[in-house]
Amino acid sequence: MIDIIKKVAINAVESRKPVEICYGTVISKEPFKVKLSQTQIYDKNFFDVKEGVTSSSFEIGDILILFRFQGGQKYLIFDKKGEL
Repeated sequence: MIDIIKKVAINAVESRKPVEICYGTVISKEPFKVKLSQTQIYDKNFFDVKEGVTSSSFEIGDILILFRFQGGQKYLIFDKKGEL
């Protein structure tokens, strides 16, 4: 019972975050796929991009900066991660 209460509390806190910043690695261009973790691999249907951005804008191995929308598994590709 205590574990259930903890999970509910964690979900309540998480639901108040409008956006989460995370990273993903491009693993395929055709079809476009991004790997967020060992078990999370998403295709183009899970991503929004600004106008003019296509799968050819990225190379396999690029690390992407992603904004995860609240309440689901939809991501905005913000940009590629770079070096200073």
